[in-house]
Amino acid sequence: MSGEETHEKGREGARRAKEWLESTTRVNACWVNPDRLAVRKLTFPWAGSDRQPFSYDLGGLLRRGDLEGQNFYAEVKNYRNTRNHQATEYEEYLAKSYCAYVSRPEYCDSFMWITWHPFSSTKWERLCSAETVFDAVVKHRADTLGIADEADAAAAVDRVICKAVADRLWLIVLSDKQEMLTVSAEHRGLIEQHDTARGVR
Repeated sequence: MSGEETHEKGREGARRAKEWLESTTRVNACWVNPDRLAVRKLTFPWAGSDRQPFSYDLGGLLRRGDLEGQNFYAEVKNYRNTRNHQATEYEEYLAKSYCAYVSRPEYCDSFMWITWHPFSSTKWERLCSAETVFDAVVKHRADTLGIADEADAAAAVDRVICKAVADRLWLIVLSDKQEMLTVSAEHRGLIEQHDTARGVR
């Protein structure tokens, strides 16, 4: 696949993820990379190196109930098969989320990984654990901590932050047929009208 095809596939995945999230009526995915105004909100520095900053694909606000007003950042992988490096990319995403939390903890309420293909099935129950976040931070220690030695890095990792990041992780696996079951824009409008009439945000 060419670079342009890859970028187009990524843009299509972000669009579909945004549409699905908003169809739940619990999400306002108002920041979409690379929209000019969204880039600043979705971009974070690595905590331990001068490497180019990283950014998430989507972001915005969660709505209603206990989630009302919380920020979220999402990484979207429009993958449909195992011919990719999703497990490796997920590890780096965890390291990035650790750095994002270090940088702006007050805005890091949720980190979402959205894909169309499951991965690391033998490790699935541990993918959102503090230990998995810890391992990812140590693996990417040059960028997360600015430390070369693995033992020194392991000693330097803030395990409280690892737990905070783990508690904020969401793993969402979509499918084409699942997307057919979303609430339509027309019905979302009716829900919004109903909530507005009741004074609900």
